[in-house]
Amino acid sequence: MGRNANNKTKLEIDITFANETPTLAEFDGIETLDWAVEEEVQTGYFISDGGAGYSDVTAGRLTITLTGKRVYGDPAQDYIVGLTGQWGANRKNKLKITLPDESYFEIPCSIEIASIAGGDASDLSAFETILHSDGAWTYTPASY
Repeated sequence: MGRNANNKTKLEIDITFANETPTLAEFDGIETLDWAVEEEVQTGYFISDGGAGYSDVTAGRLTITLTGKRVYGDPAQDYIVGLTGQWGANRKNKLKITLPDESYFEIPCSIEIASIAGGDASDLSAFETILHSDGAWTYTPASY
């Protein structure tokens, strides 16, 4: 067993339009990756079980937040910034997260733009996007 630093994680997004061959671009300038797993759990108690409780996880979604510095000319960031003012289907995409052990998630998502610039006079411009899973994702384990 081992531990790995987050800086070994690779974050990529498709920068093409839906009718083109997908082209993945790796994000530059990302300092923080936050995962939120939201699951729906149905709970209750059956008389037939003597009142013992049950729980079933019935649904779930992922929310991935990427924050960092704006890197002008980075294809992944430029793609996100270019979506400003667009809605609906134009905000659909796929995020690929490759973990340090080479396992990876492919997550169809809707893109929320949180920040494309800003900060103090002495700061580098901020960048933040939130990617909400949009349908079922896949996980491919590492091949050891």
